[in-house]
Amino acid sequence: MTQSNESDVVFVDQTPALAEAVAAVSSETVVGFDTEFVGESTYEPQLCLIQLAAAGRIFVIDPLAGLDLGALWQALTDPEREVVALAARQEVLFCLRYAGRAPHRLFDPQIAAGLVGYGYPLSHTNMLQRVLDVQVRGGETYTDWRKRPLTPNQLRYAAEDVRYLGALRVSLLARARELDRELWIDLECARLVHRLVQGQDEERWVRVSGAGRLNRRDLAVLREVWQWRESTARAQDSPPRRVLSDDLLMQIVRRKPQSTGDFMQLRGTERYRREVSAIVAAVEAGLRVPQRDLPELISRDDPSQVQVLGNLASIVSNSLAAQQQVDVALLATTSDLQDVVRWHLGLIDERPDVLEGWRGEILGRPLLDLLEGRSTIRVADARSKSPLRIEPRLERRE
Repeated sequence: MTQSNESDVVFVDQTPALAEAVAAVSSETVVGFDTEFVGESTYEPQLCLIQLAAAGRIFVIDPLAGLDLGALWQALTDPEREVVALAARQEVLFCLRYAGRAPHRLFDPQIAAGLVGYGYPLSHTNMLQRVLDVQVRGGETYTDWRKRPLTPNQLRYAAEDVRYLGALRVSLLARARELDRELWIDLECARLVHRLVQGQDEERWVRVSGAGRLNRRDLAVLREVWQWRESTARAQDSPPRRVLSDDLLMQIVRRKPQSTGDFMQLRGTERYRREVSAIVAAVEAGLRVPQRDLPELISRDDPSQVQVLGNLASIVSNSLAAQQQVDVALLATTSDLQDVVRWHLGLIDERPDVLEGWRGEILGRPLLDLLEGRSTIRVADARSKSPLRIEPRLERRE
């Protein structure tokens, strides 16, 4: 993938230009990829532009022009191709939606930058400034990409999003080679794709705020009402929380209305007169779930040392991240570190992911030595960006 000049930007809203784009993508092993979308008013984000950098050109493709983009999506996700996309979550999800598969190989410069000392997560503008010393103009972030015709400024902005992806990849991989971290980047980008693919089948109702405080019967009701909300939102092509807010959803779960009268006594239910029978039916379905089939509890009844030792592990993680020039947000979350403590205490059986791979190289031995009492922490230099040292515990002589 070579860097393009502004004169090489091709706006694609006709079949011949689309064929050129597909041919360009098919001829490259590495392709830059970005999208513009609007996600506030529909069930799923509405794809409004596709930007590709391939064969020395930039293609800005209009998915609202009624073109058949099937061949493009298949070419983009071909197993022989590496896709370069910055903050690539939504781009991967679009591939899953329209190609039925994720990119076979992904390079996310945002992840790479966090693993080689530039920080995470960097915006597109900050990434170019720090890594390539290139300045670009913004100004179209909050534009309504559904409106046509697009302005020259919008098209220029869209093209800029992919113009430097190839150069970013080259520079970040060179830095990764210096630090022997190319494999780290490969693994972390693959992990992102894997999690997004898994998330397609995830029981997302468990993420509703407050679900961790519910008992098993309440969870069964939550699951049924949440599923009603999802199916209704999909049918209406509306964001689920616009169909039924999380606050009202939790009110319904706690009160469990089993009649129209019960439901209408809840605050904020006046607009749901047409849906009340369906919502009450969902509540009743949750109440009929046999005891043996009730969802498991979400929250853990942790002993107090999980929080205390988790905080200590967080201090260690921050210090080691600074020493290794890795952004701590990529290294381990609070939940990751608490799982290490739980595993060490025998509260969970599965060895946490944070002790494996490149994370394990940095965190594994220091964390386990600390939890097992074989090491101590001391302040080595309070003025240093990495002021702490983890050292073997000295045994006292009798």
